[in-house]
Amino acid sequence: MKRCGSSIVLALLLFHSLALSSVSAQTDEVDEYIQAEMKKRLIPGLALVVIRNGGVIKMKGYGFANLEHRVPATPDTVFELASVTKQFTATAIMQLAEEGKVKLDDPVNQFLPNSPDAWKGITVRHLLTHTAGLASLEDGFKALYEGGARLNYTTAQMFEAATKDPISFAPGERWQYSDVGYFLLGMIIEKAGGQRYRDFLAERFFKPLGMTSTSVLDQWAIVRNRAAGYTIREGQLVNIRRVGQVELPSHYGVFTTVRDLGKWETALAAGKVVKESSLAQMWTPVKLGSTRGSYPYGFGWEIGERRSHRMITHTGITGTEYTRFPDDKLTVIVLTNLGVRIGAATSVNAWGLTKGVAGRFIPGLLFSTLREQPGADPRLTQHLLDFLSDIANGEDAALMTPGLRALLGQNAKVITGARLKALKSFAFLDCDDARGRALERHGARVSRVCYFRMVTRSETRHYVFWLTADGKVADFTSVIE
Repeated sequence: MKRCGSSIVLALLLFHSLALSSVSAQTDEVDEYIQAEMKKRLIPGLALVVIRNGGVIKMKGYGFANLEHRVPATPDTVFELASVTKQFTATAIMQLAEEGKVKLDDPVNQFLPNSPDAWKGITVRHLLTHTAGLASLEDGFKALYEGGARLNYTTAQMFEAATKDPISFAPGERWQYSDVGYFLLGMIIEKAGGQRYRDFLAERFFKPLGMTSTSVLDQWAIVRNRAAGYTIREGQLVNIRRVGQVELPSHYGVFTTVRDLGKWETALAAGKVVKESSLAQMWTPVKLGSTRGSYPYGFGWEIGERRSHRMITHTGITGTEYTRFPDDKLTVIVLTNLGVRIGAATSVNAWGLTKGVAGRFIPGLLFSTLREQPGADPRLTQHLLDFLSDIANGEDAALMTPGLRALLGQNAKVITGARLKALKSFAFLDCDDARGRALERHGARVSRVCYFRMVTRSETRHYVFWLTADGKVADFTSVIE
């Protein structure tokens, strides 16, 4: 009996040792990947945390938080989250909803009595899901900048400017990303919660969870371990000039570390911040007007998939990205100090790294592991290349579904055109059958999801196309791994 027991103990120890070796090999591979990508993308400093099955398995800093003083980035480096802040604002609203202080279908003017008539019909839910018809990211708060930009903006000034922005569509009919909406949610939190937004987050989230390095934007404050911000101009790293002070930054203003976000993620996923039923609502795609289906955005989170793996994610213009793979019980958070100038017509060079890290733990997730099949479907390859060319030229692509046509803007034309001018190759990789998954993009049912590799003079990118049964493009995106 003793011998049998000893054998079991030895077997368990061997299993545990093999498991640790596997995790160690994966995390070493992450180091190699991150260091290579930082060099390629000119990222000065980066910190990441990987959480699996509710526990942190990797947390590390790379590069420099401050290039001028050669300060290393660590798990305790404080980064500006930008739009990753929106999940905190959305979660605050859900706490108030659980307390009966806010209902998701309450009209906005119930909390903001000075709202213009044009906002009638807009609800809290519309603000959470970017379906209110409020001004886009580029066009919001335009009245603020008449006569030139200022350094300080009060809540009253921003609200007045928001009331002057035009409405783009009837509430609930379409999706349009809007910082204005999340600013208004901050005002609702202050009204219904009875305290300032920054104090609400501190008392409800940061202090109870031990997030001691997390705060809300205050350009006067001395923030220990704060990373300097950088951007790329004419191919060179430069300091980013962004010093404005906003009284209510509920759309972009949380500063934190990967160590604190690890605490937040663990508590959030365990249902300790809001109920699991609230999380389910936050992580469900929004339903649009009766003929438009749904859009892959919940409350402060983008809802998607990668190679049939469910994915909940969000990015920030300062070079931040937070991605959950709930069915795989894996979360990767990457914070960097390489962002872009506000209003710049380009994607952030640091985005996509969370998916690249996740691919070191989830088999089959990475597009870069797929082999090119140039002769497999040449007709489809040419059709989709023509589709991208039409977008780059500002033409009405015949392959585009109405839902996608309504969404695309000038930015897609600029970015696509720049890549096609530098194109070296565009190759078919694979397609996944989506007919059994009830997958929908912009109101169109998706039949298959196809993957391509684009090589340009400066980079390798992977394109994903969501195709309908008749071959129309319901959506597309591109990623760097």
